[in-house]
Amino acid sequence: MADDRSQWWSSFRNQHSARGLMLQAARVVTSEALGLSRLLKHREQGVAARCSFSVTSIDTAVVDGIILRGSLLLPEGVEGPFPAVLLRTPYGRKAEMGQSVLAKQGYAVLVQDTRGRFSSSGEFVPVQHEQVDGEATVAWMRRQRWCNGKVGVTGVSYLGFTAWACVDGADVDAIVPMITQSNIRSAVFRPGGAISFELLVLWFYLVLHLMKDLGRDRLSFVRKLWQGMREGKLRKAFKSLPMGKVDEIILGSPNSFLQAGLVAHGDESDGFWEGKEKLCNFEKAIPPCHILSGWYDFFLEGALEDFQMAKQRGSHVSLTVGPTHHWSLLGFRQVFEKTMLSCFDEHLKGDLRWHGQSLHGQRSPNLSASATSATSAERVHLYVMGLGWRHYPTYPPFSRSTAWRLASDFGLAAVVDAGDVASAEALEHSYHYNPARPTPAAGGPSFNPLNTGAKDQAKIEARGDVLVYSSAPLTKALQIVGPVHLQLEAAWQTETADFVGRLCHVGRDGRSTNLCEGLTSVKVRPTGGASATVDVAMGHTAVLFRPGERLRLQVCSAAHPRWFRNLGVNEKLHVAATMRAGDVRLTSGRLLLPEDPQLSLPEAQIGQIGAAQSGATILSRL
Repeated sequence: MADDRSQWWSSFRNQHSARGLMLQAARVVTSEALGLSRLLKHREQGVAARCSFSVTSIDTAVVDGIILRGSLLLPEGVEGPFPAVLLRTPYGRKAEMGQSVLAKQGYAVLVQDTRGRFSSSGEFVPVQHEQVDGEATVAWMRRQRWCNGKVGVTGVSYLGFTAWACVDGADVDAIVPMITQSNIRSAVFRPGGAISFELLVLWFYLVLHLMKDLGRDRLSFVRKLWQGMREGKLRKAFKSLPMGKVDEIILGSPNSFLQAGLVAHGDESDGFWEGKEKLCNFEKAIPPCHILSGWYDFFLEGALEDFQMAKQRGSHVSLTVGPTHHWSLLGFRQVFEKTMLSCFDEHLKGDLRWHGQSLHGQRSPNLSASATSATSAERVHLYVMGLGWRHYPTYPPFSRSTAWRLASDFGLAAVVDAGDVASAEALEHSYHYNPARPTPAAGGPSFNPLNTGAKDQAKIEARGDVLVYSSAPLTKALQIVGPVHLQLEAAWQTETADFVGRLCHVGRDGRSTNLCEGLTSVKVRPTGGASATVDVAMGHTAVLFRPGERLRLQVCSAAHPRWFRNLGVNEKLHVAATMRAGDVRLTSGRLLLPEDPQLSLPEAQIGQIGAAQSGATILSRL
């Protein structure tokens, strides 16, 4: 127990020291607030410019006396009026968010500060006014002389929220939402019960504290950052209980929006989410749409749900998913730019210059064979990790479910008949979960730019509160594309419990790298120590396992602070402060994988690539 405690504190200190947390916050600001241009400066070559442009500060739409202000980018040397694109941001309209790329291609671009942020008047309440303000702004744009009547919307992250918010009430001609989703509630309070605690803390700290006075005092951010480092604000926030006090730690006072959201959790009769749960209801025809996400982005599941909903309401809906997390998309410049331009050029300009071309350039010739151009029927573009870009008619693509049973020797054994539930092997595996020392997160779908994406799992797998199951080295290639599921029979001692399943890739060098993961929270404990069935939706992935590589599964009860730790008691979220530790016991389990039955490369060629990269891991192949 002492070794366990020492190991946990060492891991926690490494990730959540005052210096480390301030560096995390600083990275968040330089990424999200300062925009794409600085990060892309020395990366991939972008699309060649067609013209120069001018920038003018203007007053735009007025909503209930609130003046929304922005920057207007107009092409120069090109005859107008122009097709127009709207970006609405809470991070400051002067930050580069892709608007220069569009303006250089002949688009009029309006970058608008959202209500209550920087130059726009009013009070900023997250997502509260985005639909009405977005609708008014699109209508205002259509009346301007520089707009030819065609208007598209786009944006990354929160800017993607504001893009989706325009669709229901405004007449939008095309939308390109990137690393985002339309359902706000499920982004924070996830369907399986996970609570995106780290996202809440870091985003509120960034937007409502560090950036609060940035518009009028550029040094305020530095002063607040230094003060927060001295006081250890983020470290205290991640350790604090109850959760209802976290706003006082990071903001200095209670935040009514955050408080109301926490109080409403678990109470469906509470009206907090009315009018702001979904920024797009998909109740009318969806304009041409291209959704861009990443396998390690925390918005991925919501983006895939948006794709399914949009397909039912639109005839031109495309999806691109890259090997990226929330921040690394910025390094895939060609994918980012060409995704925007291919959609807007076709549907705002009628320009088909991208047809017959591959939009997804390879990161390295050693990754895979060259990507082939997608046909008009192949609107889904997926990066299969370890292989490269592949194109499909829909998502999830056709696959067969293959089952791997958890073995008593901590192996993973393939099951001949995936539907044979009786094939599960009896287990007596257990671990001790203590919410005072929760299992930390190592990479994965995190908002923390220093602890996100694909990471080496050695330290996590060495912990006593993590069960690890590994397959034998594969004798033939296995390509997985789609959603991954875990079925457990388990018993636990506490009132409530969380179950985390994490799929990993193990290279020939033995290095384990996370691929996808999920959490299911259970609120009812079986009586008499009996076991119960727990289904864990482990997210989505696309990866090629080559011969000699192995599958690995981690089972634990936390990924803190990315997801809020289960306290082991059945109390209301905003006031819960009591913690209960207890043992978790697995009696059987099956891992269900979506195997792509048609590998994109011949087996011989896969073997040759594998031999050439005998020590390669997913980390080195991205």
